[in-house]
Amino acid sequence: MRLSTYLGGLGLLSSTILPVFAQDAGVPAPATIVVAQDASAIQPLAGARPFMVALPFAVAGERAPGEPVVRHTPTGVVQSLMAQITPAPEPAQAPNAVDETALRYFAQNGDEVRVQREIERLKALHPGWQPPANLLSQDYVPDPDIVEIWEMFSNGDFDGARAAIAAKQAADPSFVPSTDLLQSLASGESVSRLRTASDAKDYQAVITIAASNPQLLVCSSVDNLWRLAEAFAQTGSLARSVDAYAYVLSNCTDAQERYATMQKAMEQLPRAELDPLLAMERPDAAGVGEFNGLRLDLARRAVSAALDDGPAPGPADLALLEQSATATKNGEDLQLLGYFELSRNRPNEARRLFQTAHEAAPSAATAEGLAVTLLQLQDGEEAEGVLAAYRDESEELTALYLQAAAAYLATEPRRNISENVLGRIVDTAMSARDANTAQELGWYSYAFQQPQTAFEWFTVALRFQPDLEPAAYGLMVAANALGDATTVQSIRNQWAGRSARISDFGKTSATTQPPAAAPVPVPVAQRPSAPVQAAPVQSARQPTNQVASELSVDPSPQRSSGGRRCENFVPAASLSASNALSHAWCLMDLNRPAQAVDHFARALQSGSERVRSDAAYGQSLAFIRLGLPHEAAVAAAAAPVTNARALELEVAILTQQATSAYGVGDYAKALAILDARSRYAAERNDLLTLRAWSYYHLRRYREAQRIFSAVAATGYGEALAGLEAATSALARSLVQ
Repeated sequence: MRLSTYLGGLGLLSSTILPVFAQDAGVPAPATIVVAQDASAIQPLAGARPFMVALPFAVAGERAPGEPVVRHTPTGVVQSLMAQITPAPEPAQAPNAVDETALRYFAQNGDEVRVQREIERLKALHPGWQPPANLLSQDYVPDPDIVEIWEMFSNGDFDGARAAIAAKQAADPSFVPSTDLLQSLASGESVSRLRTASDAKDYQAVITIAASNPQLLVCSSVDNLWRLAEAFAQTGSLARSVDAYAYVLSNCTDAQERYATMQKAMEQLPRAELDPLLAMERPDAAGVGEFNGLRLDLARRAVSAALDDGPAPGPADLALLEQSATATKNGEDLQLLGYFELSRNRPNEARRLFQTAHEAAPSAATAEGLAVTLLQLQDGEEAEGVLAAYRDESEELTALYLQAAAAYLATEPRRNISENVLGRIVDTAMSARDANTAQELGWYSYAFQQPQTAFEWFTVALRFQPDLEPAAYGLMVAANALGDATTVQSIRNQWAGRSARISDFGKTSATTQPPAAAPVPVPVAQRPSAPVQAAPVQSARQPTNQVASELSVDPSPQRSSGGRRCENFVPAASLSASNALSHAWCLMDLNRPAQAVDHFARALQSGSERVRSDAAYGQSLAFIRLGLPHEAAVAAAAAPVTNARALELEVAILTQQATSAYGVGDYAKALAILDARSRYAAERNDLLTLRAWSYYHLRRYREAQRIFSAVAATGYGEALAGLEAATSALARSLVQ
């Protein structure tokens, strides 16, 4: 391959002179300037050919992709320049003298790598020269001073080497250092400057140093070529960078260096620029291309980029990755392809890939991907089984397991779930304080004609998340089935104005039937872990004695009623502060927050800071259940509470305030409160939906559409109507 092709490709053939090494022409370097009217007349050097770089002032301009690389020098300019050339005198030295001091020094030290590099360098400087058969022969006795100078050079002490040369010249005026030694020192110093500039990311300096020292750009010093290619890429000269990498692949033979060259090109160049470099690969003895592994890496990158909203991978990349993953059963590649298929809304194909990966090497990662796919296919039973062994490995996997469990419990027609499976679902739900799974356990119990068990599960769900409307409605349905009219009315009062179906309960003939439960969120196809619902606001209250017994949870002694039932009215003033606190928690367990408020107020009169703190916390919770966020905030400040409780109350109060502001049509205020709440806790799907509707009513349709779309993608059905409304409104606004 002609060196002129690379020189022209780098924009180095211009309307001025071109400095090159031309030992093959029999002219000593570097004092000769070869000027060619046609760049193709310049022949490549034998052996390790220098990669030429002109000084910046000699570059006429950047080569655009597809532009011819050969430029011509005007004849008149050539003749004028030739007349001004005066070759510099060379040191007196035998025509074929070769300084073998460094070569023999490296051999004596057993440095085989440097011996080989030195042989390559000397062959490039002296065409036709061959190394001695025995580098360790005793008939060669080098000058010890020269050996010391070469040792300094080998250690990178260039200043020390030059000082030693000067000292030897002062002691022996007849001493003339060899051309090899002087050139090696100059090259070593230039390499040091080039690498320093490269490490400092001074890429223009790298190009300038390389332009002034073309002898550095040879296969025996391939690192210099890599640094120059990087400098071109980082300064926007992609075509020049491609040419530099191509020079290495065309001229250098070391397999590891060629592989590393392609790796570095992948780091610096966009994918479109890599294909011509990949085409320069060489097959091994078995006919396998040397860059096969790198092609597979590029395919992985392309598919991964598509999952991060990048362009779709090319068919060749996708086919290569699929072929490799299927043949090798590589779990990571199978998972990557699985998530890609999910992103293309092909869950059945994704299931096959994740299933293969999980069977080949079961792990939490493969189980997660498979479970996400199964949930998209609405197969909660299998998803729960796949995740069961990994549910405690991380918070993300616990949340995903609970989504699978909730989907399994909600499957219609209802499945008869085994005792062992129900046991692990219950244990995980209670440990994570997951309100959604608790309320699904309630509906599951109700479906099997167990209203008392259902009542208890709905109660637990509301403890975990007091504003969970499906649990409140379930509690009302279960209480009605048990003939507990007091609880039914209490729930109706608490949710008045916030839930139409709770307010209308009892007005139709179908009130005893369970509603269509809130849809179980379906995870979106994301890596490395499936999305999870935001953690609900958790209440620190304990279950009632009956529920605690069934779930092996010990209620707080302070919150027991001391054996006294609280169904009957007991004036708060007739109780001691401590007993009033216990009675208040009993009323909260019966979901009678309005009566509990008075008893918490009596407990606030206690002389015990612990009792007053618990009372302030309880009264604030009671006001929150009643939908009175302002009163809840006042109650929370009545006595010191722990940081954890304060944070919980703040989140709950802001939630109520945002809901109330939205209910009266103050959408801007609702958004402001939601923003304040987001500083303490992530927004659940219901609050994200409320935020989106607020944007919608403020005519900020694009923002509303974006949030509705994201929430709907999780399977939250109530966002679908909003998405449709926002999309339609946005389309109308654009037309107008």
